[in-house]
Amino acid sequence: MWFEGISGQASLGRIAKGGNATEGLTDRLLSAEREAGFHERDMSAFERERIDLEHRVNRMEAELESLRKRRLEAYARWWNARDDRDRARHVCRRIRRKIDKMRRRANGA
Repeated sequence: MWFEGISGQASLGRIAKGGNATEGLTDRLLSAEREAGFHERDMSAFERERIDLEHRVNRMEAELESLRKRRLEAYARWWNARDDRDRARHVCRRIRRKIDKMRRRANGA
């Protein structure tokens, strides 16, 4: 485990054979602090990336919302144009019927 040997006892036993216990612990402390610094830098880089991605996601969500709104507006315009077309076609049919009726009367009279 990562914390195995952190208690001074295990280290003291190993260091007592070959040198100063404080020196060995100081070396381990410096190594652990250096490793913590590496992780801290990694964390900073990851946090910057996360913030950047969060901003990009927010922009894309806003754009998506805008596109959805435009899609609905386009559909509403299409629907209104369709209604107008259908009304115009209906008027055309009525006028044609009147013209045909008038022609029949004129030819029959």
